[in-house]
Amino acid sequence: MNYRTAFWQNRRRLTSLVVGIFFLFTAAPVYAKYKPKNRKPASGYSRGGGSRGCGDNGIPLTLLAPNTFVGKTASKRPMLAWYMSNSQNVRFRLFEFESDTTVKQVGESQEIPTTAGINKFKLPNDYPELTAGKTYLWQIAINCEGDSMVNRAEFTVVNPESLAKNKFSTIPESVNYYAENELWYEALEKALKLESKGKLSKTGSTLVQELTESEILTGSEAEIEIIKQRINHLEKISGL
Repeated sequence: MNYRTAFWQNRRRLTSLVVGIFFLFTAAPVYAKYKPKNRKPASGYSRGGGSRGCGDNGIPLTLLAPNTFVGKTASKRPMLAWYMSNSQNVRFRLFEFESDTTVKQVGESQEIPTTAGINKFKLPNDYPELTAGKTYLWQIAINCEGDSMVNRAEFTVVNPESLAKNKFSTIPESVNYYAENELWYEALEKALKLESKGKLSKTGSTLVQELTESEILTGSEAEIEIIKQRINHLEKISGL
């Protein structure tokens, strides 16, 4: 092999190496942090929700949504999601806040069959469209051995016109956009498009992990302990 041949072969190898490194770093999705800046604390309605009995050796019913603060959505029919360790019917109810301390039910309660893993429920057409500027509370309840378990979360509907009409090339890109704009429900809905057999994708796991980091540890010692237990459940769900 002469000097000129060796030179060009080494140059091609170097070019291939540089191109490979470039694609290695550019192909990996960049995850935006879900870091809501102005977290309005949830009302006593959400803080009061939780387990009353319902022993479960696995992860108990857990809503995949902000619990200690009010989440946000720009959708008039958001998608809601939660985790179940086993399959059984749950009862869904939706409320609208009339004031900081009073709520009224929206639509009829719904009995929903579930499966073990991630469950999703898109607000159906027989419910009235939600109103921008209003705050709502959604609730999932289960019965077990004569007792019950209730989980609740609150969200505000923001004006969708404030969002850019972006066209995303990938699902992680859309998740990042909604997470950056603090729209938890849109970010999760997009992330769950990648789920498999009731389990979170890497994108969904990252998003749920970011939710655990955003929850507010506040209240009495007993309330803080409940929040920590919920965070622990979310961390287990994100790692499944």
